[in-house]
Amino acid sequence: MNDWLELYSNTYKNNLQINASGEKRGLTKNIYNRAQGYQIIFETLLKIKQEKFQIIETGTIRNPMNWKDGNSGFLFSEMVRIHGGFVRSVDIDQRAVDTANSFVNPAFYKSFCSDSVEWLKNQQDLDQVDLFYLDSYDVDWTNDGPSADHHLKEFLVIEPFLLPGKIVAIDDNSFLTSGKRTGKGRKIFEYLESKSILPMYDEYQIIYRF
Repeated sequence: MNDWLELYSNTYKNNLQINASGEKRGLTKNIYNRAQGYQIIFETLLKIKQEKFQIIETGTIRNPMNWKDGNSGFLFSEMVRIHGGFVRSVDIDQRAVDTANSFVNPAFYKSFCSDSVEWLKNQQDLDQVDLFYLDSYDVDWTNDGPSADHHLKEFLVIEPFLLPGKIVAIDDNSFLTSGKRTGKGRKIFEYLESKSILPMYDEYQIIYRF
């Protein structure tokens, strides 16, 4: 078995098997469960290649080891620690950036303080990125427009660089009791659906492989 997948399954996956009820937030599904989503991300990446992964996440670690938040930057840095590569993260909150940079091993990870859309526009190697994990701008489940708009702007920046095999995942998605989709990835989902592109996984995380 692949070393990282074994480590993830044995050490971290159970921490992510969270099934908090979304009922109080007017949601039809449980929230915060990312265990299977991460499993799919890691398995898919490792089917494409075995080393030297470049990963970008928007939004960064604010509460280290709070598994309700997902700890994506930490998990990605653990993967590249084993397989090689580097993780870049961007967040508009300097305190969050400082927290993340003090928590995650700087040999494998660096967080930057900036508006994520503008930061992405200034990166010169987006075509070399294997995984984009979009998780910035906190979502209000009953008024997801501002967050969903922001994530769509992020996606439109990276879209021209999504060569075959690239992966995009968007965190924090669900459905309202009315049946309407809500969350950070709603407008990305609608945009790609209009182009007949559907995700490979559609739960609390929405995952696309291009």
